[in-house]
Amino acid sequence: MRKVDQILSAEGAAAEERPVPDTLPDHVRVERPNLGRATVVSVRLAAEEHERIRHAADQAGLPVSTVLRLWALDRLRSDEERGTVEQRLERLERQVFPQTA
Repeated sequence: MRKVDQILSAEGAAAEERPVPDTLPDHVRVERPNLGRATVVSVRLAAEEHERIRHAADQAGLPVSTVLRLWALDRLRSDEERGTVEQRLERLERQVFPQTA
């Protein structure tokens, strides 16, 4: 089985590195949005969860994997902007118990 994985990996890498021809028909668009994204994450979902996510992806006109990546990265960014639990607690304490001079 390992040999199959190696063959698929080599073929995928070769396809990503293949140069785009200088001239293409007008109706052809070349996109390689996942170039540089080498890690694949597998997530188990209940059928209902997958259906809800697939519906959201359809509504957005995006693939399920793109929607999940956007949601995950948005959550990380939001958490980073809010700070650590300690930092958030300090902000809350300053709002609830303002210092008076």
